[in-house]
Amino acid sequence: MTRTEVERPGNRRLRPVIEASWHRSSACGLSHEMKAELPYTDDFDDDSRLLRAARPVLDRLETSLSGTSTSVLLADAEARILERWVGEKSLHDALDRAHVAPGFGFAEEFAGTNGVGTALEDAVPVTVRGEEHYADFLRHLACVGVPIRHPTTGAVEGILDISCLAAEYNPLMPPLILEAVRHIETRLTQMSSQSEVALLEAFARACRRHRGAVVAISPNMIFTNPPAVKHLIPTDQAILWDAARTTVSSGRSEATVDLARGRFRMRCTPVSIGSGEPRGVVVRLDPCERSHESVERSGTVADTTPQAPKPGPPGHSAQWRQLLERVRQLADGTAPVAFSGEPGTGKHRLALYLHELAPMPRGLRVFDASTSPGETGQDEMLDRADAALACGDTVVIRRIDELAERPLARLRGLAVNGSTSGRARTPGRLLVTARRAGGDDALEFTLAAFPHHLWVPPLRRRSEDVTDIVPALLADLAPDRRMHCSLPAMQTLLDHPWPGNVAELRDALVAVVVSVGDAAREIQPQHLPTWVLKRAGRRRLSAIEEAQRNLIIETLASVGGNRSEAARILGIGRATLYRRMRSLGIATSHQLGA
Repeated sequence: MTRTEVERPGNRRLRPVIEASWHRSSACGLSHEMKAELPYTDDFDDDSRLLRAARPVLDRLETSLSGTSTSVLLADAEARILERWVGEKSLHDALDRAHVAPGFGFAEEFAGTNGVGTALEDAVPVTVRGEEHYADFLRHLACVGVPIRHPTTGAVEGILDISCLAAEYNPLMPPLILEAVRHIETRLTQMSSQSEVALLEAFARACRRHRGAVVAISPNMIFTNPPAVKHLIPTDQAILWDAARTTVSSGRSEATVDLARGRFRMRCTPVSIGSGEPRGVVVRLDPCERSHESVERSGTVADTTPQAPKPGPPGHSAQWRQLLERVRQLADGTAPVAFSGEPGTGKHRLALYLHELAPMPRGLRVFDASTSPGETGQDEMLDRADAALACGDTVVIRRIDELAERPLARLRGLAVNGSTSGRARTPGRLLVTARRAGGDDALEFTLAAFPHHLWVPPLRRRSEDVTDIVPALLADLAPDRRMHCSLPAMQTLLDHPWPGNVAELRDALVAVVVSVGDAAREIQPQHLPTWVLKRAGRRRLSAIEEAQRNLIIETLASVGGNRSEAARILGIGRATLYRRMRSLGIATSHQLGA
C-alpha cells in the first residue's frame, strides 16, 4: 500500500520540523517513491566568496574525519551542492546513488525533506535521520544541515551539511558541524569588503543621530531602520539607489525622489573607501507631503481622505501623476483631446483611460489611420468616425500622423465643429493619438485645433515608473504564474534607455515569459533578452570593454547561459570569465555584484 503524507515511518510520531517539511514536500506534488531526478548544473562560480571562506575550514575537517564513514557537503543559497568531502571511500557509492554530489540541487521542492533543502527552507539547523527523509532514495542516509549566514546582512549564504549512513548516525555530528559553520562565518567576516563594513558603520552612526527614516544602500545591499520600513516596498530599492547615486555623483547632498508611497526629500551622505568612488550612500528620508488623516470635530471623527480615483496606467513619477491628474480633470467634458508622444509611450492606453472615466457610459469606436490605405481609405475611415460621433460614441483615432493632408484638414473640422452627420442627444467625444508633434506643419496645425493637447513623456524621462509597469505587464502576460523581477533584474531594466518605450519593455517581458516557461517565477538578469543586457551597462565602458562585454553576453546567450561552456568557447578559465563579468557589469548570480 502506498504511503500517504500523513503516514509516519514505522508508525512513529514525526518531530514538528520534519512533519512541517513533509507537508511542504507533499504540497509540491512529490511522492515517497519518487526517483532521484534532481536538477543538475556544473555552471557555478568555483571561486565564490563562500567557497573561498569554506575550503580551508573544510580541508581541516576532512583531515579530522579521514577514515570515518561521514561526508561533508557545502551547498549554495539555492540548495545546490558545490563541494563534497568524503571521509571513507566506501561511502562514495551510497552518496552517488542518491545524487549527493556537486552540481545537484536539493531544494525541498525537488528532493523533499533533507538536510540541505530543509535547513535552507527553515533557515535553522536541521537533523534528518533515515526514514525522516520524505523520499525513499535518501532514507539510507542521516544528515545534519546548518545555515551559513552573511556577516553583515544576516542572509543565508549557503548550507553546510554532514552526512553518513543512517545506521551510523552520531550525536556528536551536530556540534561538530555547528563549530565548522562558526569558523566559516568568521572567515566571511574577515573577507567582507571594506565597503560593506564602512556602509554598515555609517548606517549605525546615522541611526544614533537621527530618529527619522534612515536607509543605507548600495547596488546589492540595503539596511533600513524601523521608521524607514513603513515608507518602502521592495521595488523601491532600485529607484532609491539610482536617485541617491545620481545625487552624490552630481555633488549634491539633497534631492527629492518619487517612491511607491509618495514623494520624499533625500539627504544623502556618500560612503567611500579612501579617496575612491562612493560604494554606498546613507539616505535620510522625509515625506514631502503629509498623508490625509482623520480629523476630530465636535466629538466625532471625520474621514477627510478623498475618494480614490480609478487607477490609471501604472507609474508613480511626478510627471506621470500630473499627466493622470490632467486626464481625470478632462473626464467630465466632451471636448476633443489629442495625445502625442514617441511610439510606445502609452498614448492609446491613456485615451482608453479617459473614456473609462466618463461619468456616463458611452460606446467606444477605435480607428487606426496607419491601416487605412491612401486618401480614399482614410476618408472612408473618417466617415465611419463621423457617424460614430453622431451616435454619441467615444471615437479614438490612432496614429493621425499617417493621415494625408486632405484627411488631416477634415479631422481639423471634426475637432473644431464636431460631427457633421447630425446632432446626438449625448455628444460624442473625439480622442486622437499622434506619434510626433513637430516637423510637420499640417500635423501641428491639426493638433493645435484640439482644445486639449497632452504630451506623453518617453519612458527614459520617467524611468522610476519601470518598477510599477513591470509587475503590471507580468500580471497581464502570465496571470496564473505570479512572476516577479528580482532586484538585479529590475536594476538592469531601470538602466536600459528603452528607446521603444513601454512597448519595447513589454516585448522584452514577452520574451522572458516565453523563454523561462514554467521553470521560474523570479526573473533573474540571465533571463532577460541579450539586447536588453547589452544596453544596460552599469558604468561607462571603453570601446574595447564594450566589445568584450557584448562578446561575453552573446556567447552566454548562445549556450543558454552555461558559463562553463562559454568560458571554453572564449578560451579562458571559468574564474577569469567570472572576474570579467563582474568588471563589465554582467550579473553573475542571483545577487547583483556577487
